[in-house]
Parts: sequence; structure tokens; C-alpha cells
Amino acid sequence: MELTLDLAYELLRKEEVPEHIIRHSEKVALIALFLGCFLKERGEPIDLNLLTCAALLHDIKKMESIKTGMNHALSGYKLMKNLGFERAGEIIYAHIFFKAPKPGAPISEEEIVFYADKRVKHDEIVTLKERFKDLRERYGRTLKSLIRMTLLEEMTLLLEKRLFKNLKIRPEDFLLLNEIKEVKDVLKRCLESCTTCWRDIIGERSFP
Repeated sequence: MELTLDLAYELLRKEEVPEHIIRHSEKVALIALFLGCFLKERGEPIDLNLLTCAALLHDIKKMESIKTGMNHALSGYKLMKNLGFERAGEIIYAHIFFKAPKPGAPISEEEIVFYADKRVKHDEIVTLKERFKDLRERYGRTLKSLIRMTLLEEMTLLLEKRLFKNLKIRPEDFLLLNEIKEVKDVLKRCLESCTTCWRDIIGERSFP
């Protein structure tokens, strides 16, 4: 069985994922897919369907983890592995347990989903600076947690430079994606025609 966008939405419903988490996950998937399209055009070996579905499902166990105390990336990995989608589970796992790539390695789906998740505050696409400011305000209760977030922000900024190094677009260009309202429809359209979808949806003037 293939992991499709429709099946991913079905899994979100089956797991009773709240609407606000779905909205957040859709924006993460939107960034991941658009960035994946640009990177694939530059020759990176990106599986766009896998990338989009994993991004949409990255928080599938988040509400359950609040009740059980289990890490939601780990439980998300286990769920997907049990369903026969281990590769998607690995990407979900890495959005929390991220390992920096080796120098010269191709860009991976893990890197894109990890980065895309750090660009969405609730259901709004923001800059990394704004996202980490919010994270510090919400979770920076101790000196240890503040140091950890500072290191995480520095690592994500380095990742941003890696992802955009050979692209004509800039990180701030992705703020334009907030204009998209029917995210599910756009995801489906873009998976069918990734090289032209951004021109049709936002307008050719918006991206270089």
C-alpha cells in the first residue's frame, strides 16, 4: 500500500488529531513541498510525495503524547512503522531527534521537514527569529532549556543556509504562502505538477 495524501488525511482523522494541529501540519507540509520542489529542480533526490505526507503527519501523535508523556516523534515513528511506512516514520522521528547531515551529503526529506516545522508558529508561517522567540517565551523556563533553544536556533539557521544555498528564492519569500487558504487542495495540485504550481497559485511575480 502506498502512502498518499488522502491516506495521510485519513490517518489524521483516525488518530483524532485536533483541527489546530492539522492546520499547523498543513502549513508545515506546504513549506516542505514548495521547498522540496525548488530543491528537486536543482537536482536534489527528493521524494515529494513522501516528503509531503511525512510533513503532514509529523505531529500525528502530539495530543496523545500530552496524555501519555511519551515523545510524540517516537510514537509517530512507531505508528508509521507498524503501518508499513517506516521511511515516513523516520522523517517524523527526525523532526525532533534531528542529526546534522554529513558534509557533501544530498539534502534529505528529514532536513526539509525539520526546517519547515521551525517556520510555522501555530498555523502561521513566520521567520526563524519569530518562531524561536515564541519557543523561548513558552518553553524557556530554565537556563538549561534556554541554552538548548539557542543551540537549536543556531543549528536551524545553519540548516537554512544549506537548504537555500543554491536557490534563487529567499527564506522570507515563503511568508507569501500564508496567502493560501485551501491548503489541502494546493498540496494535491502541487504534487501533480510541482514545477509550475507555485506560479499558478501565488503568481509568477512572487518567486524568482
